[in-house]
Amino acid sequence: MAPTIPKKMPSKVSEISKEHLSLAKSYASRLDLGAGDMDWMRGKILLRPEDQLQLTEAELQEEFARVLTIHNTRIPDSLVEWSWKLREFIRLPPPPHLVTLLDITGTILYKDSEEAKVQLAGGTITEDQEEATDEKLKRDKTEEEAEYEEAEEVDEIDKTVEALAEAEREHELEAEPEPEEDEVEKIKPKKIPNQFNFCERAALTYDNPMRDMSTQTIPPPTATFNANVLQWTIFDEYQEDYAQQQREKEKEKKVPVTQPKKEDVKKKAQMESSAMTNRMLQAAKTLERMVNQNIFDDISQDYRYWDDPSDEFKEGEGSLLPLWKFCYEKTKKHDITDMCFNSRYYDLFAVAFGSLSFNSQITNGTVCLFSLKNPSYPEWICPTESPVMCLDFNAQHPHLLVIGTMDGAVAVYNVMLPPSTPQYKSNDVVQKHGGLVWEIRWAPDTEEGNLAFFSVSIDGKINHWVLNQNDLGLTTVMTLFLDRPPIPGPDGTMITLKGCGTCIAFHPADQNVFLVGTEEGTMYKCNTAYSSIYMRTYHEAHTMPVYRIVFNKYNSSIFASCSGDWRIKIWEDERPEPLFMFDLGVPIGDVQWAPYSSTVLACVSNDGKVTVFDLNVNKYRPICSQQVVSKRKNKLTRLAFNNTLPFIIVGDDKGTVNTLKLSPNLRIKVKPTKKQLHLSHTELESMKLEKLLSFVREPPVLIPPKDIRTVT
Repeated sequence: MAPTIPKKMPSKVSEISKEHLSLAKSYASRLDLGAGDMDWMRGKILLRPEDQLQLTEAELQEEFARVLTIHNTRIPDSLVEWSWKLREFIRLPPPPHLVTLLDITGTILYKDSEEAKVQLAGGTITEDQEEATDEKLKRDKTEEEAEYEEAEEVDEIDKTVEALAEAEREHELEAEPEPEEDEVEKIKPKKIPNQFNFCERAALTYDNPMRDMSTQTIPPPTATFNANVLQWTIFDEYQEDYAQQQREKEKEKKVPVTQPKKEDVKKKAQMESSAMTNRMLQAAKTLERMVNQNIFDDISQDYRYWDDPSDEFKEGEGSLLPLWKFCYEKTKKHDITDMCFNSRYYDLFAVAFGSLSFNSQITNGTVCLFSLKNPSYPEWICPTESPVMCLDFNAQHPHLLVIGTMDGAVAVYNVMLPPSTPQYKSNDVVQKHGGLVWEIRWAPDTEEGNLAFFSVSIDGKINHWVLNQNDLGLTTVMTLFLDRPPIPGPDGTMITLKGCGTCIAFHPADQNVFLVGTEEGTMYKCNTAYSSIYMRTYHEAHTMPVYRIVFNKYNSSIFASCSGDWRIKIWEDERPEPLFMFDLGVPIGDVQWAPYSSTVLACVSNDGKVTVFDLNVNKYRPICSQQVVSKRKNKLTRLAFNNTLPFIIVGDDKGTVNTLKLSPNLRIKVKPTKKQLHLSHTELESMKLEKLLSFVREPPVLIPPKDIRTVT
């Protein structure tokens, strides 16, 4: 019996085409009922509101295109991916909107399908059936891919459906040829493979592209290690480890369970209470600053933002705005002998309370740290046994503060610790000056890395102190001897007179060079490398004690000095005569150069006035002279500029520090020209000062030109 050949199954595309054709016909028949879609609404009563807008016929017939778009919030926008090939980010196409909820492969077959007929035939399959099955699988796969494409327009679908219908009718009319006998004989049955036993498939894996990426890293540290591992060494290690474990077990057995002692409990309670006290003090300090900020809110606003508007109409004149007043209740009878701003925290400054009168009955002193955040009380208070005469902060270590006292001793404090005891203090018998210490300054570190500082006293000695590990090292750098003949002493021996040092200033460019002022009015230029030779002597620089010598911030060869002979003098290095001299008619206690300008300096005097000079504006008169305290009751002693903000602090002989803000005319900065835009502020200030000094300098030796006689 010849094998039965199954009939050809109708394709899925033809079924879809017929379905679309029937839908198109029904749509056409529906349109034949009337003029359009509005006929479907025939028989309904439309209710119109009373306030409906009345439109004309042309407006009603006007067509408006509406575009409806969808936005899927689950699909991310603007996806990018790094391309190692292009070395840049590339934009990815948006993902499809299809969401597959469930995908299950069916196991039910149609009765008329090829696979069903093969199973019904008794478990055999022919080559033609296998080919038909493969074609069907390929066709199904193609149809699944075509489902993701966009649908065509209705007109094009209709045309395609009609063409496919005509092709099917023609195909059915054609007679199918019967298979020949030879072909029938060639058909051989083939056994169906059992899908549950074996399945052989070929696949191509994705080849990952090669990527090159470079990086830099620090190589791990390496070390060379050599050792010999022997059997007896391993045995000894095991024995030692076992013995150690046994010893630990015995210790655990022997340790008795005892209750803690009462002393330990008390110590623990004290430690907890001290920690709680520190936290409470920190919280109280924060609260105190908040209260002070609310109390002095007006002053805080003026301190930051106020500028005197009248300066626009006063050319060459300025003013000072009083701000806070800092004082300590226990030091109202002390004189302010020195002040210094911290190098790191611009709102923190130290004040030394001592005595400038030798007839005073004050025997103690105090060092206080004040902050602009709390004007009502000092941040740090350190009482001393002797009046404090000078102090200085370390620039590299801002927590270290060095002081000099009236009894000739020096001490170094750490302001981060309680002020009960200093970190370093000189010996009361051997390591100390013979009189009060007038000024003290930090020096560069030694070659061994130890901190060091210099001090000058009325005993005529300049000492160099080094902070060793446990004590202070002392070296006398120079002893000031007066340029006068020796005088006979009580026992007839000749005594060389010593000068009384009052101030010291180190050269900004060369820390080995320094200037010293004396009570006799003479100034000496010295070097730390020579202990008995002066580099230069300024004879009769002043006629009374020199109270301060300070170098210019922008030109290290220019320095200023003030004295009790009512004069301020501006000097240039290597010149015996001063370049400028100002006579105020009253003793001057202190003078300082401004940190923001090379031509501005200020001074305080005994009549309670603060005087500010700007040599670039007026070389003969001050641009500001303002009364700060009462002339009869108080006198000003010290002055200090803030390095960051435009204000100064001045101290008086009643233990009060006054804060004054400079008006715009007192802090005028140089404006660069178009050709000077590349220059820094320091270079511009140096050029401004150099231009000013060129008008007052005189050549050291005047050499007249030679006369040239001409013979006629």
